[in-house]
Amino acid sequence: MNKLAIATATASLFAAGAIGLAPTAAAIPTGGGSAADTITTLQDMGYAVQINGTVTGPLAQCIVTGVHGVSNSAPAVFTTAYVDVSCPSSDD
Repeated sequence: MNKLAIATATASLFAAGAIGLAPTAAAIPTGGGSAADTITTLQDMGYAVQINGTVTGPLAQCIVTGVHGVSNSAPAVFTTAYVDVSCPSSDD
């Protein structure tokens, strides 16, 4: 009976540790914010970033309309995230 209690406690500790190490979904940008900030965040998380859309000026003036290729688990270095952007027209 003592071995069962130790095994259960050990399994519980490992499960709690795994949950504690999992990244939060809130940290993953999903769109609506500054393209520059979103790209920086994704790069800091280890993603390579591909921009989809026509960039007509500074990325800080562009809005993110979607993010693809990210997951709730930590990315491998050089996993590509795709960021859809909408930028103001250069005619403005």
